[in-house]
Amino acid sequence: MTAHPVTSASDPSLASLPGDWPGLPGCGSSSPDPSRVRPRVHGEFAACGFGPAPRWAATAREFTRRTLGAWNLTALVDDVSVIVSELVGNALRYGVHAAPARPAGERPVRLGLLWQDTTLLCAVSDPSSVLPVVREPDHLAESGRGLHIVDALSWRWGWSRPCCGTGKTVWATVGVDGGR
Repeated sequence: MTAHPVTSASDPSLASLPGDWPGLPGCGSSSPDPSRVRPRVHGEFAACGFGPAPRWAATAREFTRRTLGAWNLTALVDDVSVIVSELVGNALRYGVHAAPARPAGERPVRLGLLWQDTTLLCAVSDPSSVLPVVREPDHLAESGRGLHIVDALSWRWGWSRPCCGTGKTVWATVGVDGGR
């Protein structure tokens, strides 16, 4: 398994993200109730923010399902929901807790979905500069396989750091139209 650290200069799909996308407001609801999630869609880009509680991973999956449904990409919902769940779960578990304390109510984790031609990019930003680490999973452990799953379901995955400030974005690309 190989992760690919890149910058937006070396990967055109990352360069296509709106420059301020991590700063977009939440997904239209302050409630973690997935039935109330309304994606903010900008053409073929949608973004949503999450707080530090683990329950937000379910909201991320629902946001992904609704967004891909609106884009008529329902064939990708299962795989992309798993990818998003793993990336958001890792951001909440490791990225938020490794970063300095945040004000109550702030949504330090951002999920962005970008669809361009035959590629769907899933990008999750968090405030920590600690890079993802792929570990050999303990076969008896209940966790530790997330990035292996992301690798198996995606064309490619990796991370990038913002041009200024702290934090990171972990991303994965998936083929659209049956390509994988």
